[in-house]
Amino acid sequence: MKTIIILLLTSLYSSFYSPANAQSILDNYTASINGTIVRSTEIEPGVRYSENRQYKCTYSIGAVTDENRELYNLTFYDNNYPVYHLSKVPGADVEISNSGIMVVYDHTFHFRGELTLRFFSAQGNMFLERTFSSANAFQFSESGNAFAVRDRQKIYTYNFIANSEFEYPKGLAFSFDNNDEAIAIADEKKLEVYKQGSLIRTIDYNIELPRKVLLSIDNDFVGVIDKYNLIIYDVSDGKVKFYDKIGGNNSFRDLKFMDGNIFAGVQTKTKELTKGSINKYSLTGDIKEIKTGQFRILKNTKPDNSTLEKRNQYEPIPWPFYPTDTTHTVWNHYEQHMGGGSEWSYLHQGLDIITPIDEPTYAVKGGVVKCVLTLGGELYWRIAISDSNVADYSDGWLYAHLVENTIAFDIGDTVEQYDYLGDIIYWTNEWGHIHFVEIRDTGLVWLYDDNEWGINFNPLLALTPVHDDSLPEIENVFPDSKFGFYINETSTYLSPDSLFGEVDILVKVVDYIGDSEWQQPAYKINYWIKRVDDGELILDTALSHVLTHSYSMYNSGHYEPYATVLYKRDQTFPSPSWMNPVRGYYHIITNNNGDSLISIEDKDLALNTADYLDGVYRIYVMAFDPNENYTIDSMDVTFKNGISSVNHDDDGKIVSFKLEQNYPNPFNPNTIISYQLPVSGFVSLKVFDVLGKEVVTLVDEYKPAGRYEVEFKSESSNEHPASGIYFYQLKAGTNIQTRKMILIR
Repeated sequence: MKTIIILLLTSLYSSFYSPANAQSILDNYTASINGTIVRSTEIEPGVRYSENRQYKCTYSIGAVTDENRELYNLTFYDNNYPVYHLSKVPGADVEISNSGIMVVYDHTFHFRGELTLRFFSAQGNMFLERTFSSANAFQFSESGNAFAVRDRQKIYTYNFIANSEFEYPKGLAFSFDNNDEAIAIADEKKLEVYKQGSLIRTIDYNIELPRKVLLSIDNDFVGVIDKYNLIIYDVSDGKVKFYDKIGGNNSFRDLKFMDGNIFAGVQTKTKELTKGSINKYSLTGDIKEIKTGQFRILKNTKPDNSTLEKRNQYEPIPWPFYPTDTTHTVWNHYEQHMGGGSEWSYLHQGLDIITPIDEPTYAVKGGVVKCVLTLGGELYWRIAISDSNVADYSDGWLYAHLVENTIAFDIGDTVEQYDYLGDIIYWTNEWGHIHFVEIRDTGLVWLYDDNEWGINFNPLLALTPVHDDSLPEIENVFPDSKFGFYINETSTYLSPDSLFGEVDILVKVVDYIGDSEWQQPAYKINYWIKRVDDGELILDTALSHVLTHSYSMYNSGHYEPYATVLYKRDQTFPSPSWMNPVRGYYHIITNNNGDSLISIEDKDLALNTADYLDGVYRIYVMAFDPNENYTIDSMDVTFKNGISSVNHDDDGKIVSFKLEQNYPNPFNPNTIISYQLPVSGFVSLKVFDVLGKEVVTLVDEYKPAGRYEVEFKSESSNEHPASGIYFYQLKAGTNIQTRKMILIR
């Protein structure tokens, strides 16, 4: 057990447990359309309530991005009386417990799999902060004075009154006891009860994919539901206390214990209707009351002509919104550059589509539900539907940012194409969005906890139709320069009429999908280079990138380091701002070896201008969108490396003044540098650090024409260089060439 240092909390227990009869308790609740037991199904953007309605907060929504939001001007109320104010909220979503404790979910570094939770007392004092890796389930106790979170490793509980925290094994479902001292954890094979960190009861059962658990030590019971079964056990001896079974179009979705009775939320679902109801049980299993809840008549969204046109090698799918055969508003593109200005950035991990708030979402493909969870807060609920019900790897479409009490399916349910899945939650005060992508994982349940959830490809290539006749636009990188140029992997920008050494090329592309106002990056870029004076093609058509790379993990370390393989990010070209439809995507077209793959090592690739004679060259760029609409543009530049003549070696091969790339690179501790001289003369070869300070002179003498090798021994250098980037420069007469190398200790 660890000690938590917290401030003394007042207003600890709410009116939730005030004396009342069962009928009045049930009068305060309803069943939503999916059987979730709630006080109210109304969701107000910018307002959050505790379940008992004693506490609430209001806030304003500022700039938003794919998985993050800026909240400000939060006012916290106790019985409608303002208690405290936060001018800036340290996170993207909030939740309030029945004792007035507020948790703030900070998703700033979601692309790293990180979630930071910050807890505030009912008086506005932040008393606890914790950061988790791949957190995927959260729960306040009914009293509001304890909290549990499941992440990649365990379930962690925090009791704010006892100043204690415990760690427990993971499970598919968990729940606090009503006195906050115990927790029940269910998985596929057993139900376990822990008290103050110690295991007090294990119950083996045949429950299939537990959905909710319920625990009351004082009343000596622990319960669990799966799709069709409700079982209540005695904690004292593990025996069945009572059992109920439903079937057909009915399924259990929720469990609560209130005023000495057990309440089960039930969903009834057909192709035409989904509705909720509440079964009220006594502790002996008698059904004392059934209360009908809310319902939804389901729309048939299958187009009259349901044949989907195949546009490429990907299986075509409809759009997840009505009309399903119409292009909808694309907000954020697959592998779009996003982030925090010049300090950090990442690649967007799916496709974001803007929708109205509460917009119904429909399945683009049938299958089996393997994931229903939130990554932290009301806004982050999602569902994933796999194409096959196997424990091995399978693919499935992920739909994120749904309203929890509208999600129409649960783990293990079978879904058909065009089935209603749930409603889109608000993201701003005016609109919501879906995060949509095909993922890949193993297991019958996907919990986002096993370094999997890989993403497969760009959904725009499968969505049908994509109405997009507009051409990508290649804009100027600088006011007087169509493209941009800089020394490889630096922020040293070069004049187009004086390019030398290893150069990276920047291209700014603006594209739009359908009628969306939000600028997108270039889906694909090709480029080639010709010498102007004789028309010689010195670089044949090369692929710069195509934005449909696959990744082995949904938010692994790929997305942050790989961002600067595809896009430039520094003080001159920071990552695009969150909410501006006019964005800047500065593609590095030289960080690719010509294939459709991506690797970190591609950063070291560049155009080596020293491989060619000095002169004027024309660089051509062709930018494509996902519909293969394209634009071509070009720019003339001048190579200036002091290379104006060539010679021949003894075999008749042309020899030019040339400095080769060192090998190996990166290196530790030694590396070989090769160079060739077309004519005899005095030669200098030196190594410099990134600040231009000389590290060592390797050659400083007269050399006949020919090829040479020299070894750089870093450990023999007087400077004893540390790990990092270094430059080596060759001078012979008026000829100068410089290359980069990387030392790794």
